[in-house]
Amino acid sequence: MHLRIDNQPGVHDPVILMIGRPAVEQNDWAAVLGQLRLLGATREDCWLYRGQLAIAFDGYEADPRELIEIPEVRSFVSTLNAAWPYWAFFLNQLDHSINLWAACLCGDDFPGGGQVQIDVQKLRELLIQGFEGMTELFVRHDFPEKDLFIQGSPRFQCNNWRYANPALARGWSG
Repeated sequence: MHLRIDNQPGVHDPVILMIGRPAVEQNDWAAVLGQLRLLGATREDCWLYRGQLAIAFDGYEADPRELIEIPEVRSFVSTLNAAWPYWAFFLNQLDHSINLWAACLCGDDFPGGGQVQIDVQKLRELLIQGFEGMTELFVRHDFPEKDLFIQGSPRFQCNNWRYANPALARGWSG
């Protein structure tokens, strides 16, 4: 596992979290979680790294299956998601990190070739969880409330997931 962080003001390069196959096979999510927590350690770090995280898995190049088809990868992402609900704030929208995250957590059927049948209810719950995690960071670090919806909107409409704000799906008027 390797985390690259450029600690310079104004950095807009992605932060790449490389998760190795041994970590996945040993379900060593605690070490990865420790790296992820660095992103939100301070108010300044949290804001600097918003939307900058790319997640990659190393060691599966020779495996003919797509990552979403590997049960151990899906299990690892599920465990990590339960321990770190801040993905919606940190994952970037430039690569396939959000797609990978959602497919691993919301997939019902994996027929092969990288295809996945998404359970819409699981996706809805994931989006709500993502918005709640984002809200938690805004409260913890006292970020301006107006920026919560600015930050949240593109993430919940990305990748043609034309879902309404998940907070509104729960009946919040906010």
